[in-house]
Amino acid sequence: MSLPHTIITVRDHVEAVLVPAGDFHYGIDEARGAEIIERLKEQPDPIFNTEKPRTIVTIKDCYIDRHLVTNRQYADFMTATGHAAPLFWNDQRWNKPDFPVVGISYRNAEAYSRWAGKRLPTEEEWERAARGTDERIWPWGNEFDHRRCNSKEWNAGCTTEVGKFPDGISPVGASDMAGNVWQLTSGEWEGFGKAIRGGSYRNGAAYCRTTCRWGIDPDIKGSTWLGFRCAMDLAKARIYGRAKL
Repeated sequence: MSLPHTIITVRDHVEAVLVPAGDFHYGIDEARGAEIIERLKEQPDPIFNTEKPRTIVTIKDCYIDRHLVTNRQYADFMTATGHAAPLFWNDQRWNKPDFPVVGISYRNAEAYSRWAGKRLPTEEEWERAARGTDERIWPWGNEFDHRRCNSKEWNAGCTTEVGKFPDGISPVGASDMAGNVWQLTSGEWEGFGKAIRGGSYRNGAAYCRTTCRWGIDPDIKGSTWLGFRCAMDLAKARIYGRAKL
């Protein structure tokens, strides 16, 4: 029996899309990475070295939220749990209902994920959802297009509503996998922090690539460029998800 591509998760009432099980190429080899950075006329950055080497990894079936967690969803979480408001919650530049929630820490994202019956994605799940199996540089393909994501090149200077760039969706149908806000994962960053993915409105194309990694202190109190989306294991999705009709 085939798995539904899209489910609605029952606690937070959002769409999640299937990330199929299987092998895929994770990371990037040194020569290709250097060629891309040179083509983009970007200065080399030590963080680019953490994408290497290119390896084959295997993931299990799971679901990942189609969109970043929004202020509207986070408000529901606060109402239900009494959790404290994040930084910038009362700042009109960042608190529009359908914009990604910012000003959160890793601990806040974990708490929301548990409340929603989910978890943060692994780096491998995140990258598979962002690039598919054909090793895309950006979620839509191998040529950068500033009209497909909220990166520095689009020049918004702030976050934008989730799903604003339908031409930039990933192979599995996830939005904002490049730009808007960096996204927390459960992965470890070089032995001292938590790995984040995807780049943000403050970053250029090189940082919004599907293999680019960075990291943060898990106790950071939050910023305007950091958000998250959730993942759900297949076993839980069969109980706490409903196929979208």
